Amino acid sequence: MPGQQLPVHKHPGTEVYLYVVTGTGTFIIDGQEAPVLEADLVQVGGDEELAFNNNGSEPVSLYVVLSKVPSEQYAKNI
Repeated sequence: MPGQQLPVHKHPGTEVYLYVVTGTGTFIIDGQEAPVLEADLVQVGGDEELAFNNNGSEPVSLYVVLSKVPSEQYAKNI
């Protein structure tokens, strides 16, 4: 939702692919801001710090793929 944030975190041992299904916002990857729009695709290494801010006026939907999942803990419903 607008104004919501995904806090800084990592996914060690994986590659992360983030597809913006709807909305706009800003990824923060290792402290660098990367504005994104609908249909953008972002790839992040698992050892990079990742955060997301929905600074747009509409809800954002992200489709996230983790490759090389090292543990079942990553696949739990949160």
